[in-house]
Amino acid sequence: MPGVTIIVEGTSVGTVTDLDGNYVIEVDEGDVLVFSFIGYEKQRRTVGSSDIISVQMVEDASSLEEVVVVGYGSQKKSDITGSVASIPKERMEMVPNINIAQAIQGSIPGVMVQNTSAGAEPSQDIMVRGRNSIGANNSPLVVVDGVPYGGNLSDINPNDVESIEILKDVSAAAIYGSRGANGVILVTTKEGKEGAPTISYDGFFSTQQFSNLPDYMDGPQFYNFKNDRLPSGVTASEQAVYDAGAWVDWKDLAFRQGMSNQHNLSISGGFGNTSYFVSGAVLNVRGITQSDNYFRGSSRFNLDTKIADWLTIGTRTQLTFADKSGVAPSMFDVFLANPLAVPYNEDGSLTVFPIADDPARANPLQRTLFENSDKSRQVVTNNFAIVDFERFIPGLNFRFNYGLMDRVSDNNTYRGRNTFDGLNAQGSATLVNLNTSNTVIENILSYNKSIGDHSLFATAVFSTQKDIESLAEMEMAGFPNDLLGWYAGGQADLVEPSFDYFESRLVSQMLRFNYAYDSRYLFTLTGRRDGYSGFGSDSKWGIFPSVALGWNFGNEEFFPWKDTFSEFKIRASYGLNGNQAVGPYQSMARLREENNLAGNITMPGYFPSTLGQGALGWESSRSMNLGIDFGILNHRISGDLNFFHTNTYDLLLHRSISSVHGITSILQNIGETENQGVEFSIHSRNIVKKDFTWSTLGNISYLDNKIVDLYGDGRDDIANTWFIGQPIRVNFDYVFDGVWQLDEVAQAAEWGSQPGFIKIKDVNQDGQITPEDRQIIGRQDPNLIWGLTNAFSYKNFNVTVFIHGVHGVTKENNLMDDQIVTSGVRRNTIVKNWWTPDNPSNEWYMNDINAHRMAGVSTSIYENASFVRLKDITFSYEFPIDLVQKIGGNRFRIYATGRNLLTVTKWRGLDPELDNQLSIPLQREFVLGLQVGL
Repeated sequence: MPGVTIIVEGTSVGTVTDLDGNYVIEVDEGDVLVFSFIGYEKQRRTVGSSDIISVQMVEDASSLEEVVVVGYGSQKKSDITGSVASIPKERMEMVPNINIAQAIQGSIPGVMVQNTSAGAEPSQDIMVRGRNSIGANNSPLVVVDGVPYGGNLSDINPNDVESIEILKDVSAAAIYGSRGANGVILVTTKEGKEGAPTISYDGFFSTQQFSNLPDYMDGPQFYNFKNDRLPSGVTASEQAVYDAGAWVDWKDLAFRQGMSNQHNLSISGGFGNTSYFVSGAVLNVRGITQSDNYFRGSSRFNLDTKIADWLTIGTRTQLTFADKSGVAPSMFDVFLANPLAVPYNEDGSLTVFPIADDPARANPLQRTLFENSDKSRQVVTNNFAIVDFERFIPGLNFRFNYGLMDRVSDNNTYRGRNTFDGLNAQGSATLVNLNTSNTVIENILSYNKSIGDHSLFATAVFSTQKDIESLAEMEMAGFPNDLLGWYAGGQADLVEPSFDYFESRLVSQMLRFNYAYDSRYLFTLTGRRDGYSGFGSDSKWGIFPSVALGWNFGNEEFFPWKDTFSEFKIRASYGLNGNQAVGPYQSMARLREENNLAGNITMPGYFPSTLGQGALGWESSRSMNLGIDFGILNHRISGDLNFFHTNTYDLLLHRSISSVHGITSILQNIGETENQGVEFSIHSRNIVKKDFTWSTLGNISYLDNKIVDLYGDGRDDIANTWFIGQPIRVNFDYVFDGVWQLDEVAQAAEWGSQPGFIKIKDVNQDGQITPEDRQIIGRQDPNLIWGLTNAFSYKNFNVTVFIHGVHGVTKENNLMDDQIVTSGVRRNTIVKNWWTPDNPSNEWYMNDINAHRMAGVSTSIYENASFVRLKDITFSYEFPIDLVQKIGGNRFRIYATGRNLLTVTKWRGLDPELDNQLSIPLQREFVLGLQVGL
């Protein structure tokens, strides 16, 4: 077998077998050689007098012995009773990721990662097992190295991550109580290991371009379009541009060749009783639009030192600097900008008014001229001490964690007189300073003991957490000149400061009891009590219990399929979680500032803005999970199947009340939602040969989400588009029913319309178009997601193909809406299949200023936003270890990756995944990378 690692036990001396399974290593008689390979059991051989030691590797059916992080500790995979999923290491190590959300997407059933925006720093929404809450936060809790993480996921360097586990069901997540209702993402960073220093470098360079761009009208198309819609509507300046053939493609001016590069260097090792992992990384992204840039510099210091037999201290510290300075042009303005315009002055500078006779239109590139500094600095540190009471009570230890996150960000912008916004305001500036901090103190007492066939693991936790956020904002206008930018704010005519401060505290106690008998019968009991300062005085505390049972049925003597199944475990869990996702002070009666001028003096004033709610408390989720873990043919095939059902009640909703108090709504615990679904994942080693292997990793999940109750009266909330029995997020609108055709003159006339105009469906057939004709048009969250990875290796060559699918989602395609201003055609639009007598299209109405309305009503176009995406393909070559060792290394790998190469969808917009179809498009990316180990 090639690639088997051979280490002299207790040293850093080692080697790797070549393509024929041969190896050479210098040892002394009596040394112990350890042979290891992923998927095979470790073999140990003591060196005797023979010069040749041959070893038969045996496939490892004991992935069940793998230790998995479960929060406040770890467990053998075979003993876990909850639904805990791990990100495959291949997604972290073999594919270049700029953030960990990219690695999670499509890798775990039941976990939806949606790219909500693109650009140099893309953003993602993550949900575990769907949307439980209507008004509160649905994001999972992120825990890094055991401490809740209050920073941005984009600040975590993926190269520093050792493993990612996701706690999905109530038993697994209940240990985090009020923060675990939406699932928990556990991130564990790398640690040093005893031995000589190991140096690793991982770097890549990529080029980027937009993956899809709708076809907007060019100059002649827009000219004809405007003349058809508004005869004699073309202005003198537009006519001059058209006659000169000098129309502009704003997209060509706004976009550029995107590129990025990342360099990561780490050193790890250990000496004596100390181990360390130190890394530094820089990521520099030049986005595909002008002035869209992102730079991240990060470093990590992970240190463990055993001070005495009974005391270990350590730290997990991350430092991050991010720079997003520069303002990209508004894609809304760029996409819809009039092409019959003059973008530049004769001196090459951008025009303020690109259409001379339309001074209300700004240059869509004006934001690239804004002076902007957008920088942030963050420290995240978890410092701990572990006291081992092994001498007195074997299996008992105590851990003290002190976690701190401190982030400072400044975003300052100045708009000069060379821009439309700055000219009108005679120079304007916005200064924003945001400080956030999070402090966590945890006391964790653990007891782990095995007596014969009995295994016990108990954990007790007492923790406190304090979160502080302070925001200072300054709006300024009327500067004497543009020379000093915002630094001349003291001379501005208008200065409007505003300040906000938020502070909250959480106190928690947790008990968890795990028991296993003979690796057959498993039991977990968890209870957590949380107190949150943001809730009312009568409801600050909540108790969240859960229980889980597991049966390793495959370990029973009477199990009938032992020759087929190497693992067969049945799991069940039931319990309660809470959601505290509401800001501080929501339960208090508050006043809002309302100042007035008396002459030249500002007179401060206040008026009531919210009513107090002493009973305001937790959203609660009651969940049940049934699961099966299986392994077939000595774990050649393995996977799991889960069924879950969650009811979330006492929702945090704003309820409308009489305005007699001067307040129209109040936040209350009312309403209920339901989530239920099924998840399935499978890992198969299809072919395992000497020179060729093929493995498949797949997952799929189905989710049914609905509102059970809102205000206790069984009524829908049409204003917020919340309907009982329907998903939380739906589209609710009039139904586009095509276009009136030439043979429907009489029918169209009954509605005061004509052929070529929009046809809106009269749902209740009452002969009128009224609000009662609006219908639910699909859900906005998908109900089916899946991912499929196929990995092939031939000798030292590797190919990985990852496909991701999202189904059952419908979105408004605002690109198909009529973006034209009715008082005059000022905006561009995409090329449409317009209706004409010679082209009786039923896809889109005619080019007429009134064609988008019927009976005084208009509507939007809603389309199927399901898609299947070839997310990435990676080709790599691992240089032979004997060749690499000759130059003093232990690894040398080169790779090429293509991202977002192909999307199969019926969606006709920018991208079916993005929230805004008038935004920066999703990038197609080509990556070249190198990994070196010394």
